[in-house]
Amino acid sequence: MEATATQIDALGARVRELRGLKGMSMRTLAARAGVSAGYVSQIENGQATPSLQVVRALADAFGITWLELFEATPRTGRVLRKEDRPRLFSSAAVRHFGITQPPIGNVEVIVSEYAPGEGVGDANYTHGDSQEICLVLHGRLRFTVGGTEHVLEAGDSIEYRTDVPHSLVNDGDETAEAVWVVTPPSVPHRPPVPGDDA
Repeated sequence: MEATATQIDALGARVRELRGLKGMSMRTLAARAGVSAGYVSQIENGQATPSLQVVRALADAFGITWLELFEATPRTGRVLRKEDRPRLFSSAAVRHFGITQPPIGNVEVIVSEYAPGEGVGDANYTHGDSQEICLVLHGRLRFTVGGTEHVLEAGDSIEYRTDVPHSLVNDGDETAEAVWVVTPPSVPHRPPVPGDDA
């Protein structure tokens, strides 16, 4: 199940709202996030489903954590039932669920599911400078961190700095599930934008 039209519209409205609050042009936001202004327009109008990497970049451009682009339903206390976990932008093959409830403090926690053969990252993928810990709950994930491969199965964990190139893929034959703990909440590096004094 991919992101619903309601989720896509909600993210677009949130991006548009934050851009207005920051007094930021679409062009400036696009340059900060490393995407085209046309793509930002498509996101704001609910015509595009951005990847998690783009969502992170948009959040960084606003100076917030990426989970804060998704508004949680108010609850009494801090209990979060499994069935109430907010589904973050995902595809049919890779799904992410928020565990840390906004406002995000010094740590973010998410649960992710990876279909067989699916994963995230590549040989050059980095984001921010945080400590990232992954605990595999079910299945098998093959990580490549700084050029070294590690195969993790249920109960295994790995940690690394997010400024080290890293990727993962589910090389098993069943859906893999993992919990992520990141501190501080991770945002990708944003290169300076020419002419941007903000």
